[in-house]
Amino acid sequence: MPLPRYHRLPADAQAAILAVARTHFARDGKDAASFNRIIAEAGISKTSAYHYFDGKDDLYAAVAEDVAARALAVLGPWKAVDTPAELLEQLTAGTRRLLGHLREHPADRALLAGGRGRGQDPGPWVRDLVANGLRIGAIAADPDPELTTAATQGVFDALDGWALAHPDRPGDTVGDTLVLLLSRLWNTPS
Repeated sequence: MPLPRYHRLPADAQAAILAVARTHFARDGKDAASFNRIIAEAGISKTSAYHYFDGKDDLYAAVAEDVAARALAVLGPWKAVDTPAELLEQLTAGTRRLLGHLREHPADRALLAGGRGRGQDPGPWVRDLVANGLRIGAIAADPDPELTTAATQGVFDALDGWALAHPDRPGDTVGDTLVLLLSRLWNTPS
């Protein structure tokens, strides 16, 4: 992660460095991207760059974290709902917003597709979604809620990978597929 001096930079300077790096990493991939070219294009010296980051891997981690934060910002926090229909509507709307963002920001899409990890710990959005679904009876309480949350994250991971590899698919198709897969997993009452 970035070193303390990076965090003392103005927010617009931080954003400018990450934007240049995001473009390079998305275009060239993590391994082929040149740390020297990135910092030169960002207008910072090599000495300054090493005051901000431990090297290319550290810069890549900062970019990946920023891209993930941008995606989560598009989703927004999970807002508790009262009916299974509202739960599925919010889920579908979030999927559409995220897919729209990724179409408008292909570098984000490329980085998410290239840096995805399997078996990620479910974030607060997925945990809140499942907890809300359990509370309103949209998700069966058996099996264990912790397992259901992990399996839900697994469905998101699988569909995210598929959608990122097929950016031409309309958002409705991806959203409908997500709802179908999760309804089957959750044994959603009809």
